Amino acid sequence: MRLLSLALLVAFALPAAHAQIVPSLDIGVAGGVNFASLSDAGADGLDASTGYHIGAFADIGVLFFSARTGLYYFRAGEIPNAGAGGQPGTVSFVTIPVDFQFQTPTPIVKAYALVGPEFRFPLNGIDTFETEAVNYAVNVGAGVKGSVPVAGYGGFLELRYAYDLTGINGTAALGNDYKVNLFMIRAGIGL
Repeated sequence: MRLLSLALLVAFALPAAHAQIVPSLDIGVAGGVNFASLSDAGADGLDASTGYHIGAFADIGVLFFSARTGLYYFRAGEIPNAGAGGQPGTVSFVTIPVDFQFQTPTPIVKAYALVGPEFRFPLNGIDTFETEAVNYAVNVGAGVKGSVPVAGYGGFLELRYAYDLTGINGTAALGNDYKVNLFMIRAGIGL
């Protein structure tokens, strides 16, 4: 009887242990809004947002750790005096964030904290800036992600902060370098 009990215990424990060791891979789409400050995020309506972002991601993870990268179109918003003739200019990038997530090992809903670099490639709307080919930022944040075990679909919701390391070199009209530091609310869904 003991041998049967031990065999049943091993039979039920091995698949659960195997599921935590074998990496999981999720790909999907994500997007959200950007805010210059948290007080902007608390304002009524989305008109206080400074921009938005949308793109695709890939996430690979095991037990306590996950790494996610993606490719996003990132509209940071308008900067006063940055456009032609001293008009406001819209700043946009293509970004590639690389997030390292430290997560709870729970099976269905996981809380996580993230940190990682972001590579930004400037696009249109920054006519009066002297830009580098790549700008760099660091992201920190927290979120939750979950999945439906049978269907295999999942998603995440997170709050993140991007700290601009390099900035955009301003012209004489702007004076100093302009840093694109933003709070972001991002939601994603796996495909």
